[in-house]
Amino acid sequence: MTLFWIASGLLTLLLALVIILPLTRGRAESSQSRNQLNTELYRQRLQELEQDKEQGLLEEGEQATQELQKSLLDDVVTEQPQQYRSGTWLWLPAILIVLVVAYGGYWQVGAYNKVAQWQNNAGRLSELTRQVLLEPDGDVTEQDMMDLIQSLRTKLFVDGDDYRGWLLLGRLTLEMRDGETARDALEKAMTLTDKPEQVLVPYAEALTMTGEALRAENMIKQVLAKDPDNLEAWSVFAFMAMQQENLTAAIARWQQILQRMSPDNPRYAMIERSVAFAEQRLAEQDHAPVTGPRYEVEVNAASAVPYHPGAVLFVYAIDAQGSEVPLVAQRIENPSFPLTITLSNADAMRPDNNMTGRESVIIKARIAPSGNVTDTTDAWEGRSAVLSTEKDSQLSIFIDTPL
Repeated sequence: MTLFWIASGLLTLLLALVIILPLTRGRAESSQSRNQLNTELYRQRLQELEQDKEQGLLEEGEQATQELQKSLLDDVVTEQPQQYRSGTWLWLPAILIVLVVAYGGYWQVGAYNKVAQWQNNAGRLSELTRQVLLEPDGDVTEQDMMDLIQSLRTKLFVDGDDYRGWLLLGRLTLEMRDGETARDALEKAMTLTDKPEQVLVPYAEALTMTGEALRAENMIKQVLAKDPDNLEAWSVFAFMAMQQENLTAAIARWQQILQRMSPDNPRYAMIERSVAFAEQRLAEQDHAPVTGPRYEVEVNAASAVPYHPGAVLFVYAIDAQGSEVPLVAQRIENPSFPLTITLSNADAMRPDNNMTGRESVIIKARIAPSGNVTDTTDAWEGRSAVLSTEKDSQLSIFIDTPL
């Protein structure tokens, strides 16, 4: 913070000099320039008179020289030092305005409070860790969590090889439902440990939040194949099912947890309530769980694609051997690339018309500035190859074709 104030002071001083020097030196420099020009003209004219006199063209040469000297004296600008010194005080208000605008403007719109809070949090990592994680008193707020995350990120910026720090940051941001930050932090933690499998479960949860459901599901299956009693993996597995509205799978996975958990565990009653809630919703819906292929689609856009405020991204699948009518689709407002979504029959345009029963499909991604998928004005599109519907797939689509 001290370095910031020193730098801002130097910049303000530089700006003040830029304003003062031209104004205070302008009069003297103007006078000197005018006198120098008059002197040069005098010498040039005097030389011409001498030449005329030598050639006998000028009879009254001495009189002409005196008149020329008198003319030079009349044109010389006399500096008035006293007036110049008193005039400098006229620019004092300009300096005051610079200071008021610079520091007053920063105080109002420069996020000074946030910078000060960040500086304060940077030195409170031990205190915040004890307050939020080690000795919570029941009054831990969301702001306390955010302060701890900010303090931890500052430490990791300096000490980037701290495996436990990156793992903690990933878990904290998972609690705050910040999937992208959690994913990046846990990826860093995986590169810093000899046992990356210990990070797979929280990493899979972060991937689920960012739309990479198939990849996350495969990771959880790998963990459970090696360790069937991993309750954290089963919990994340159930969370994935709930995100996909697959209530039947969520109930089955929660029941797996109950079978492996002691009834005395504080979480036992909470999971029982979750099962009861899902069973109630399933009874109200009274329909079979969604089946069929799932496609995890990573969408990116070429740099040539123009930015249109309010543009909408449509990701949809069509029958590869049929019409262009979408079978399933997702609509994403204000897209930020790259992004990942999972497309399935849960996104069907009509319940009785989806990807089931189709031999193959093509997935398209279209940016529509108008927000209407059928309006091709200034729209851009990308498409996949022909995809089989017999298995789940992961793919990438690059939007690079104007329509």
